[in-house]
Amino acid sequence: MNILVLLLVSLVPGLLWVWFFYRQDREKEPKRIILITFVAGMVAIIPAALYELPFQHLLGGGTTPQLTQFLVAVFVVGLGEEGAKLLATYWAAFRRSAFNEPADGIIYAVTASLGFAALENLLYTFTFGLNVAPVRAVVTSLAHASFGGVAGLYLGLAKFREDVGLPQVLQGLGIAALLHGVYDYIIIAELVHPLVSLAIVYATYRYIAWKIRVPDGPVGVR
Repeated sequence: MNILVLLLVSLVPGLLWVWFFYRQDREKEPKRIILITFVAGMVAIIPAALYELPFQHLLGGGTTPQLTQFLVAVFVVGLGEEGAKLLATYWAAFRRSAFNEPADGIIYAVTASLGFAALENLLYTFTFGLNVAPVRAVVTSLAHASFGGVAGLYLGLAKFREDVGLPQVLQGLGIAALLHGVYDYIIIAELVHPLVSLAIVYATYRYIAWKIRVPDGPVGVR
């Protein structure tokens, strides 16, 4: 398969999604930090893959109990990938002076998530062919961005609000992992119509788009 085609159908959509979210930010972040965070998200796929590898066989075959598949989808795939993306956000952006408002947690986490998705899409397209590229470029990328944005919201609030700390950041990570896991489980188990997974992605995106504008509102933290 032509490597240029692979790059075009995998990396370019991720960058376009970054631009889409970047435009929604009221105070534009430095493009250099955005790029660093995007690359950090790509690198984050390595620890996530290593964490998931021993459990991959439990997600496929029809002999795996449904409950096991659900638990693996949430606590392995969801938690592993959302945790890796959040760590990439923390490493690449959190301690920088440009990270100067709660909404930045969403913008940078979305950017890291899209870097993660771009490399994942590249690997999937290389393995399964170009026929998977359109869905992954649109739906999977938005799913990664939206779920990552939930965790990023709590990370952003933790930097600027005294009532938000590590427990709430872990709460945000848990919510993101649950959303991610349920999304994956619906696709894997095929127990309900795939449109349900699309509805989860769309609802999460709408929430994140709203919180970019009003990040200091109530989010359920304690």
